[in-house]
Amino acid sequence: MWIYIVGLLVLLSAALAIQFSIDNQRAYARLADFPVHEINTEFGMLSYLDEGSGEAILISHGIFGGYDQASVTLESIFGDDYRKISPSRFGYPGSASPQEPTPKNQAKAFLDLLNQLSIQKAYILTASAGGAAGIQFAIQYPERVKGLILLSSGVPGEKKTREEITGLMGPPEPILHDFPMWLSTKYFGFVFKSMFASDIDNTIYKTMLPVSPRLKGILADENITNIDMNINYDDYPVEAITAPILVVHAKDDPMVKFADTQKFIARTHPETAIFDTGGHLITGNGDAVSIKINEFINETKDNIR
Repeated sequence: MWIYIVGLLVLLSAALAIQFSIDNQRAYARLADFPVHEINTEFGMLSYLDEGSGEAILISHGIFGGYDQASVTLESIFGDDYRKISPSRFGYPGSASPQEPTPKNQAKAFLDLLNQLSIQKAYILTASAGGAAGIQFAIQYPERVKGLILLSSGVPGEKKTREEITGLMGPPEPILHDFPMWLSTKYFGFVFKSMFASDIDNTIYKTMLPVSPRLKGILADENITNIDMNINYDDYPVEAITAPILVVHAKDDPMVKFADTQKFIARTHPETAIFDTGGHLITGNGDAVSIKINEFINETKDNIR
């Protein structure tokens, strides 16, 4: 009996290894298939996608992201409209991981990108962990921002010391390798669905793989980005933001607490699109998110400031 059990386990392990090898090769090929551009900044190489034409939208993507996830996010919102600029933040695919990968430095790198692309003003769309860099950009370079769109975005909630911050600020280390991340998304997707409180389709999973080229960025988010708006709270005077602001958020988002978003709303008085349900990815609300964001741009794009 034990011989059969062991044999079955060997066969299952072999099948799993073969499937991982196939899927992992496809993931790397998919990542390499994007028409990536590169520029040199004072912080090293920055990789980005530049797609479409019209009003420029620059996205500051979330954790587990990169130019691919950024591009997919903008495509889902805008389709073929607008000029969509999708950079990889520090440490994500194709972009350098400088000695100080802070949100303020990331904002400088975004500025360098817009300068080299000869884009005078852009909409800044921030998602999740990309919030700190996008908000810093709006604070530091107000003359370059046509509008700030916060999509399930991190915001400054309250001032804390590093010692006062508890709990995980990022994913557990054991899954930050290609095989365990592949295994988790392929066969244990319900775990991520629980984490995000959102239905997650295969498109999102694909933009989280392969994880190895994203590792330095994920660790930077965990150790620096995701706590910067707490420990450096005074560096985020969001009341000073002069650009029009749109906040899009779900009340049941478990990753960016709505209570923090409410504090940001009270300080900035933005336009809002608040949903009762949908989790971190605001799923189950049809096209309402895309419609609201497009309406916001149409209403503000001709503003002269």
